[in-house]
Amino acid sequence: MRMVKLYKTILLLFVIIVASLPLCAQLSGYGSTISATKIYSNYPIFSVETLLFAKRDDVNFTNYPNPATTRTTVGYTLSQKSSVNLRVIDLAGKQLAVLIKSTQATGKHEFNWEFVNNNISAGMYILVLQVDSKTYTRKVIIQ
Repeated sequence: MRMVKLYKTILLLFVIIVASLPLCAQLSGYGSTISATKIYSNYPIFSVETLLFAKRDDVNFTNYPNPATTRTTVGYTLSQKSSVNLRVIDLAGKQLAVLIKSTQATGKHEFNWEFVNNNISAGMYILVLQVDSKTYTRKVIIQ
């Protein structure tokens, strides 16, 4: 039993080290493809199988530049006509702005978010993209 735990721990560390930054962000709770389960602990426990075989989101949710000073461009791709809701929340979970709330066609979409339009000051925020019943998140740092 101890060898299995050791093996899973080593494999998990290897996956984390080899993983790209977006995967690390997902591990820290900013993504949506990998879920954490609390098992009698204050620390998230991840299934090694989930990490190794996690499917990449087809939405390709991005924002650049990040960190940003005056604006950021939010990009995403829809595989079919979908209901889209893009909003901004602070780290406490308070909704600060709704940037998009509409039905959009298949294809690539971009939205230029000007911070001054929403009275957003310097800090870290979370972009929440809801496409039909799926939710995706990205952090954005405003300097």
